[in-house]
Amino acid sequence: MNRTRLPLLAALLCTAGLAHADLKIGVIASSTGVTAVVGMPQKNTVALLPAEIGGQKVEYIVLDDASDPTNAVTNVKKLLSEHKVDALIGPTTTPAALAMLDFVAESKTPLLTTVGSSALVQPMDEKKKWVFKTTQNDDLIAEAVIEHMTKTGMKTIGFIGFNDPYGENWFKVFSAMAEK
Repeated sequence: MNRTRLPLLAALLCTAGLAHADLKIGVIASSTGVTAVVGMPQKNTVALLPAEIGGQKVEYIVLDDASDPTNAVTNVKKLLSEHKVDALIGPTTTPAALAMLDFVAESKTPLLTTVGSSALVQPMDEKKKWVFKTTQNDDLIAEAVIEHMTKTGMKTIGFIGFNDPYGENWFKVFSAMAEK
């Protein structure tokens, strides 16, 4: 995440609550389904989040997307229209986050996400400016893997990845770096 964007996110979260007494933050996590192994800890982390930000009481509304991007879209629509959240945290997977992008941008609601794909923030545009990643981009990890492979003398590699936006981005990033 770009450090210069951190103060902007904090300001957005703090000023969002000025319109009313409480901050509402929607959380979408895959607490069931195939990615529950990652989503459950994310859901459980909500209990550790601050109850107050900038002097405003915070209410967290947690929804499970069952590891399904379609459910993530349904959840984000619900959080934005019914719950009128000021900010979002989640989802657990890159496909779900990419599926939510249009709704986040249209509503101008900040999204703090833990997914790894750089496709959520690069290239920066009007949609992606509402997304704030907490994890490193794919190229940073790929660079370390390739550096280790080079040091240990590996010359050939096979790539096994998911046929989804996360796997596609990894293949694109890793292939370009491996060629060098």
